[in-house]
Amino acid sequence: MKKTVQVLMVDDHPFILQAYKNTLDRFKPDDYHIVETTADSGKTGYEVIANSTVTYDVAFLDISIPTYPEQNIESGIDLAKLLRQQMPDCKIVLLTMHTEKLKFRYFSETIQPEGLVVKNDLTFEELLIAFEDILDGKLYYSETVQKMMQEEES
Repeated sequence: MKKTVQVLMVDDHPFILQAYKNTLDRFKPDDYHIVETTADSGKTGYEVIANSTVTYDVAFLDISIPTYPEQNIESGIDLAKLLRQQMPDCKIVLLTMHTEKLKFRYFSETIQPEGLVVKNDLTFEELLIAFEDILDGKLYYSETVQKMMQEEES
């Protein structure tokens, strides 16, 4: 019997959301049924999380999204905080274009995401590897994140 995985994807670029969906639909189709929910802004992301009748297993959150000041949602980080409160078992993957070391540290300390990915590192294959690692209970950091963390330790 297939295992159902509820996935939330928040990104303000429709093409990116479709690429995530198309990629995840190919993930071990004999073993998994992936149910995707998408949002394209802080507002729609907030509404999906606040009104959800399902508990998400994995969330892919772009850090830079249109804000929703009425609910103090300034970024994907704020959505991640909301998810941590409402669905503490949801595995969070933060996606960013940022490559500054201080931001990685802030993201790691604030959210403690199961995944941290620089979008420039992302390929279809890489997304599938990250998804599998996270489902298996591992952490996933993309190549740029790993390099930055190693440089910081040196």
